[in-house]
Amino acid sequence: MGAVNSVMTFFGFGSAEPQKVEASAKPRPAASRPRRGSEMSEIITLEPQTYADGKEVAFHYRQGVPVIVNIGGMSEADAKRMLDFMLGLKEALEGQIRRVTPKVFLLSPSHVEVNDGEAEATDADNLLD
Repeated sequence: MGAVNSVMTFFGFGSAEPQKVEASAKPRPAASRPRRGSEMSEIITLEPQTYADGKEVAFHYRQGVPVIVNIGGMSEADAKRMLDFMLGLKEALEGQIRRVTPKVFLLSPSHVEVNDGEAEATDADNLLD
Protein backbone atom coordinates (compact mmCIF):
# COMPACT_ATOMS: atom_id res chain seq x y z
CA MET A 1 0.00 0.00 0.00
CA GLY A 2 2.96 2.32 0.63
CA ALA A 3 3.98 2.36 -3.04
CA VAL A 4 0.46 3.18 -4.16
CA ASN A 5 0.25 6.04 -1.67
CA SER A 6 3.64 7.34 -2.83
CA VAL A 7 2.57 7.31 -6.47
CA MET A 8 -0.76 8.93 -5.66
CA THR A 9 0.98 11.59 -3.56
CA PHE A 10 3.44 12.21 -6.39
CA PHE A 11 0.57 12.92 -8.79
CA GLY A 12 -1.32 15.03 -6.25
CA PHE A 13 -3.92 12.46 -5.27
CA GLY A 14 -2.23 11.40 -2.04
CA SER A 15 -3.28 11.45 1.57
CA ALA A 16 -5.54 14.06 3.09
CA GLU A 17 -2.72 15.29 5.35
CA PRO A 18 -2.08 19.00 4.90
CA GLN A 19 1.08 19.79 3.06
CA LYS A 20 3.66 21.66 5.09
CA VAL A 21 4.99 24.81 3.49
CA GLU A 22 8.44 25.77 4.57
CA ALA A 23 8.51 29.45 5.53
CA SER A 24 12.20 29.82 4.86
CA ALA A 25 12.00 28.81 1.21
CA LYS A 26 14.45 30.67 -0.98
CA PRO A 27 12.93 33.15 -3.42
CA ARG A 28 13.18 32.33 -7.09
CA PRO A 29 15.70 34.35 -9.07
CA ALA A 30 14.15 37.31 -10.83
CA ALA A 31 13.59 36.98 -14.56
CA SER A 32 15.89 39.09 -16.65
CA ARG A 33 14.39 42.48 -17.35
CA PRO A 34 14.48 44.55 -20.50
CA ARG A 35 17.44 46.85 -20.73
CA ARG A 36 17.10 50.57 -20.41
CA GLY A 37 18.34 52.92 -23.07
CA SER A 38 21.46 53.80 -21.10
CA GLU A 39 22.33 50.10 -20.78
CA MET A 40 21.99 49.30 -24.48
CA SER A 41 25.31 48.69 -26.13
CA GLU A 42 24.59 46.15 -28.83
CA ILE A 43 22.45 45.31 -31.83
CA ILE A 44 21.92 41.68 -32.78
CA THR A 45 21.92 40.61 -36.44
CA LEU A 46 20.13 37.36 -37.24
CA GLU A 47 19.57 35.42 -40.47
CA PRO A 48 16.80 32.93 -39.68
CA GLN A 49 16.43 30.02 -42.07
CA THR A 50 13.04 28.76 -40.85
CA TYR A 51 10.11 30.15 -38.91
CA ALA A 52 11.28 28.16 -35.86
CA ASP A 53 14.28 30.52 -35.63
CA GLY A 54 11.84 33.21 -34.50
CA LYS A 55 12.46 32.10 -30.91
CA GLU A 56 15.92 33.66 -31.05
CA VAL A 57 14.53 36.91 -32.48
CA ALA A 58 11.97 37.06 -29.67
CA PHE A 59 14.55 36.24 -27.00
CA HIS A 60 16.81 39.15 -27.88
CA TYR A 61 13.95 41.58 -28.52
CA ARG A 62 12.32 40.79 -25.14
CA GLN A 63 15.68 41.56 -23.52
CA GLY A 64 15.47 45.07 -24.96
CA VAL A 65 18.08 44.57 -27.68
CA PRO A 66 17.41 45.88 -31.20
CA VAL A 67 17.43 43.04 -33.72
CA ILE A 68 18.25 43.25 -37.42
CA VAL A 69 16.54 40.30 -39.12
CA ASN A 70 17.51 39.21 -42.64
CA ILE A 71 14.70 37.01 -43.97
CA GLY A 72 16.31 36.69 -47.41
CA GLY A 73 17.30 33.05 -46.82
CA MET A 74 13.78 31.95 -45.93
CA SER A 75 11.05 30.56 -48.14
CA GLU A 76 8.36 33.10 -49.09
CA ALA A 77 5.82 31.43 -46.78
CA ASP A 78 8.21 31.36 -43.81
CA ALA A 79 9.28 34.94 -44.52
CA LYS A 80 5.65 36.11 -44.31
CA ARG A 81 5.11 34.16 -41.10
CA MET A 82 8.31 35.58 -39.60
CA LEU A 83 7.28 39.11 -40.52
CA ASP A 84 3.84 38.57 -38.94
CA PHE A 85 5.58 37.22 -35.85
CA MET A 86 7.86 40.27 -35.65
CA LEU A 87 4.83 42.56 -36.05
CA GLY A 88 3.24 40.77 -33.10
CA LEU A 89 6.39 41.26 -31.03
CA LYS A 90 6.43 44.93 -31.97
CA GLU A 91 2.82 45.41 -30.90
CA ALA A 92 3.17 43.41 -27.69
CA LEU A 93 6.23 45.31 -26.50
CA GLU A 94 5.31 48.66 -28.08
CA GLY A 95 8.42 48.85 -30.22
CA GLN A 96 9.09 49.66 -33.86
CA ILE A 97 9.79 47.72 -37.03
CA ARG A 98 11.52 49.30 -40.01
CA ARG A 99 12.37 47.96 -43.44
CA VAL A 100 16.08 48.39 -44.14
CA THR A 101 16.16 46.57 -47.48
CA PRO A 102 13.46 44.47 -49.18
CA LYS A 103 14.32 41.44 -46.99
CA VAL A 104 16.02 43.04 -43.96
CA PHE A 105 14.09 44.53 -41.04
CA LEU A 106 15.07 46.36 -37.88
CA LEU A 107 13.01 45.41 -34.85
CA SER A 108 13.69 47.95 -32.11
CA PRO A 109 12.29 48.14 -28.56
CA SER A 110 10.34 51.14 -27.31
CA HIS A 111 13.34 52.67 -25.53
CA VAL A 112 15.34 52.86 -28.78
CA GLU A 113 14.60 55.77 -31.09
CA VAL A 114 15.15 55.25 -34.81
CA ASN A 115 15.30 58.37 -36.96
CA ASP A 116 15.19 57.61 -40.67
CA GLY A 117 12.81 60.30 -41.92
CA GLU A 118 10.03 57.85 -42.84
CA ALA A 119 6.79 56.97 -41.11
CA GLU A 120 6.67 53.65 -39.30
CA ALA A 121 5.41 50.77 -41.41
CA THR A 122 3.08 48.39 -39.59
CA ASP A 123 1.19 46.50 -42.29
CA ALA A 124 2.74 43.16 -43.27
CA ASP A 125 1.56 43.52 -46.87
CA ASN A 126 3.28 46.89 -47.20
CA LEU A 127 6.48 45.58 -45.63
CA LEU A 128 6.86 42.65 -48.04
CA ASP A 129 6.06 44.61 -51.23
